[in-house]
Amino acid sequence: MSGATSPRSGTSIQDVFQYGLLALLLVLVLGPLLVLLITSVSPPGSVPLTEWNLTLQNFRDILALSDTWKIVLNTLQFALGSVLLGGLIALCIAWLTERTDMPFKTTIRVIMFSWMAIPPLVFGYGWVLSINPSNGVANNVAKALFDITWSPFSPYSMSALIVISALGLTPTAFVMISGLLRNMDPVLEQAGQVLGAKRWTVLRTITLPLMTPGMLAVGMYLIMGMVQTFDLPLIIGLSARIPVLSTRIYTLASPEVGTLPNYGLAAAFGVFLLVIAMIMMLFYFRATRISERFRVVTGKAYRPRPVRLGGFRYAALALVLAYVLVMLMPVLTLLWASLLPFYQAPSMAALEKVSLASYERILSSSMVLRSIANTAVLMILSATAVMVICFFVSWFSVRRRSAGSRWIDTLSFAPVAVPPIVMAIAVLLLYLRTPLYGTIWILLIGHVSVYIAFGSRTMTSAMLQLHKELEDAALISGAGWLTSLRTVVFPLLKGQVMNGWLWVLAHSARDLTFPLIMLSTSNVVAASAIWTMWDYPDLPGAAALAVLLVVAMMAFVIPLQLISARRQDA
Repeated sequence: MSGATSPRSGTSIQDVFQYGLLALLLVLVLGPLLVLLITSVSPPGSVPLTEWNLTLQNFRDILALSDTWKIVLNTLQFALGSVLLGGLIALCIAWLTERTDMPFKTTIRVIMFSWMAIPPLVFGYGWVLSINPSNGVANNVAKALFDITWSPFSPYSMSALIVISALGLTPTAFVMISGLLRNMDPVLEQAGQVLGAKRWTVLRTITLPLMTPGMLAVGMYLIMGMVQTFDLPLIIGLSARIPVLSTRIYTLASPEVGTLPNYGLAAAFGVFLLVIAMIMMLFYFRATRISERFRVVTGKAYRPRPVRLGGFRYAALALVLAYVLVMLMPVLTLLWASLLPFYQAPSMAALEKVSLASYERILSSSMVLRSIANTAVLMILSATAVMVICFFVSWFSVRRRSAGSRWIDTLSFAPVAVPPIVMAIAVLLLYLRTPLYGTIWILLIGHVSVYIAFGSRTMTSAMLQLHKELEDAALISGAGWLTSLRTVVFPLLKGQVMNGWLWVLAHSARDLTFPLIMLSTSNVVAASAIWTMWDYPDLPGAAALAVLLVVAMMAFVIPLQLISARRQDA
């Protein structure tokens, strides 16, 4: 048959792809981590991979440093505080949107999903301008309202860092918690009300206990993410002299001008943070297994009935809109800053100086134009490479039950336990003395290495829903293995591939970790350009580029969220 492939040759092609995919994952995931481990046990002050006299001196130095345990405590305090506050806000908003008759619920969902597209560095810089003690908008308003002369707000404290991070974490927590509430059958709650229990008693004795295992899994995931987070602790924590593990690794690997990087100590801290992340991952998997025992949704006819709030409907909406307005403040502050030649608090006198001069200036800058082009290239190539790799990863993980396929599945998921700052240092060390160093391609390798875990889980879940008979029918008809993937499997999974592609695209655009760790004049992207201009300082230019990035992301994300919301409500 023309174009057909024999079973023997088909198997041979699959073997070639499988071993090639395994080798690629070993290079992308295992290679950087091995280099990180080797560097952590190399002699202090040595260049990575130049000396092979292994020693534990870097780990001894960590334990000997007076601030090591303070850094660990700062990290845990920051992570736990942010998750507790952000989770509580998210739980309230999720319950109102998923379980009550509050008006404009679809609009609130779209807003909450869309907020996740705003890069953390934009959010952080906006808050620094909004509540800085000298001329922050919030402080000026508070002084005018309460007739005080001192500034009640400041971004430079642990409490401020926790509150700002919690506000930024709330949309992510909302997405996860809303799924728990949406899938909870209200029959048990209604039974409690029939027996005479008040609404608060039902919430305390029925709803919250049923949600506890799922909330535990969500909480562990969020804590794990906050322990690893880098952007806000860098933007706010360094100025406030509040070091955490991620920023400590960064300052060791990228010290001030005139100081050599301490890669050995940075790698040792990276291994330390990696171990913490892996321990937390084990707790997360345990929490997830426990939550499986508390499923209370069965049958296709299930449809939750909303709780009627009566006269409190619009009061509840006002509380949610208050959160939205608070989230808008840093973005609007950056917009205001981008329209002035230098930052000053809003006033009628300042309004006379408003212009688009900063936008005209940055769009004529070769550095900014290069960053925009690099960002577009990085986004598209990262998203495409991740989803192509993960498409084949999912096929081998689901369709082939062999040692090679199990290794492929394990390696593709392994980066979920690796903090991005650790992976960034590991990739940097691996390619430090290669032509890739300082180019956009090392950023591409880093993003593929990190985001492959999300892509592989997304595609594997979708692949499990496809019956093998569909591919067998194509093979029997004379199609080869690659042809069956192209004409049968890919069209059926096109929706999941596109969702994963969009997720990687958005996260690649907002990432600061890899661009900052590997920053050079040739691989600057939008995020690192904003950081550079802010640090220069060119505050109006940084604000203008930040606003352009937010507008581009929102123009991309909001229409997709509206389409998704309409399908969900249909």
